[in-house]
Amino acid sequence: MTIEFKSLGIDVSKSSVTVHLLLSYPKGGLKNYWEKTRNKASTFYPSFYSNPDAKKKQKSAFDFADYVKEINPQLAILEPTGNHYSRLWASILESLGVKILWVGHIELRRYRGGKNLPNKSDSADALAMAAYPLDDEHHTESGELNLRYFLMHRPDPIDSLRELCQQLEHLNRVQSPIINYARQMLAWQFPEVAHMKSTSAENLPPLWGWLALRESEVSPTSWKRLQNQYSKSIAKAYNLSIDPLLQLHADWLCDIKKTEHHIEDEIITLLADDCFKVYNSIFDVFGFGLRVRSRLLSRIYPFEAFLSAEGKPLIEHEVKEVKKVEKERRDGVNVIKAFPGDIKRVKRNRSRDAFKMRIGMGTVLEQSGDELVEKASGSALCRMALWQYVLCQVETGKLKPNSVTKRLLDYKDSLKNLTTPQGKQLLNGKHLQGKLMAKIANMLFDELVKALAKPNN
Repeated sequence: MTIEFKSLGIDVSKSSVTVHLLLSYPKGGLKNYWEKTRNKASTFYPSFYSNPDAKKKQKSAFDFADYVKEINPQLAILEPTGNHYSRLWASILESLGVKILWVGHIELRRYRGGKNLPNKSDSADALAMAAYPLDDEHHTESGELNLRYFLMHRPDPIDSLRELCQQLEHLNRVQSPIINYARQMLAWQFPEVAHMKSTSAENLPPLWGWLALRESEVSPTSWKRLQNQYSKSIAKAYNLSIDPLLQLHADWLCDIKKTEHHIEDEIITLLADDCFKVYNSIFDVFGFGLRVRSRLLSRIYPFEAFLSAEGKPLIEHEVKEVKKVEKERRDGVNVIKAFPGDIKRVKRNRSRDAFKMRIGMGTVLEQSGDELVEKASGSALCRMALWQYVLCQVETGKLKPNSVTKRLLDYKDSLKNLTTPQGKQLLNGKHLQGKLMAKIANMLFDELVKALAKPNN
C-alpha cells in the first residue's frame, strides 16, 4: 500500500535549515533517488538562514515561511538538535498549522545508514527525514503512521524542566574560569582565603559577597569573620589592596549564584507537578538530589515511550555468533561456556537498551582503523550526573537505608572484594564507578517498570 502526503524533511544547523519535500516514498529506493538529485541541491534541497548573507544571496527565515505556505506540507519531520537551534523553525511551522513529528538521533542515524545515504550531509539528512514517515516500515498494518517510531509529545512542564537544567549547566560552566582567575588574584591580594571553599544554602557565598561589597546579602557572622581575617592579612600589612577587577569577578559570581538559586526554586516548583509524582517517589528511594533527578527526568519522561504498544518492556531474541571464548567462574574454576564461531540465541531487552542510551549509559560500536571500538553514547550530562551521584553518595555510603540502596551498596562491596591471588583489588577508580553507574541505570529501569508498566494478566 503506497502512502501519499506531503512530507517535509528539515535538517537543522546552528543558523540554517536544509529541507526536502517528498510526496511518496521514491521508487527504486532512497540511494537511487539521492544519486539522481544530489547534484541539484539548490532545487531539491534548498537552505534557509536565520541571519542570511546578502552578498551570497542566501534565503532568509521569511523565505522559509513563504516556501512552507507555497508547498503546504501535511507533515514536517525534525531531529531534536538542541532547543535553541530548532525553536525558531518549529515556531514558524506551528504558526502555519503544520504538524511536526520528531525523530530521535539514534533512529535517524540507523535509518540513514540502512539506506546507504552519506554521513555528515545536510541534504541527505533532510531526504532521510522526509522519507521516514513515508516508509512502509514505519506504518501499522492498516497503513497509518506508527507513532512508536517517533519521539512522544512532551508536555510543557518537561520542556521547561529541560531548559532550566540546561541553564544550570551553562551557569556551572561559566563559573569555572571566573573562579580560577579570581583565586589567582587572591593569591597576592588576600592569600589567606585564596583557596577557601565558600558556599551558602540561602545567602550569597561569603567570600564572593564580601569581595563584591554586598554586605546585606551575606550572613553577619561570615562578614565579620572575613573583615577580621583581612585586617590581619599579610597583603594588607604590605599595602596590597583589593583590585577593582577582583571585585568585579566576585560580583559576577554573586549574580550567578542568585540566578542559580532562582532556577532551582523554579525546578522545585515544576517537580511538584502531579505528573512527576511516581518518578519522584522512585528518585527518593535512590536518594537523588535536585540536579540529578531533574536532569534524569528531563530525559526519560514519559517512561511509557520506552515500552511496547502493550505497555510492557519490549523483549526480542536474536541469533549471535560468538567472537571470543566465553567463560564463567564456578566453584573456583573457569568453565568454558562458548567457543569462537559458536552460534547462540540471546535475549535483548530493547526497552532497557533505549532507556540506558537516553541517560548516557548506552554504547555504540565505531570503526577505529581495522577494529570496532565500543564507546559510551547518550546524554553526556546525564552520565555526569550519575557519576557525581556514585562519587558523592554511593562510594561514601551516604544513602538512606532501604532495600534498593542496600542492594546497591552490597554490589559496591562485592566489586571491591574482587581481588587477585596476591590480594590486589581488581576494580578501582573509573572502572569501579562505571560498573556502579551501569548497575544504577539497570536498577532505575527495573523500578520504573514495576511502577509504570502494565501488569501481566
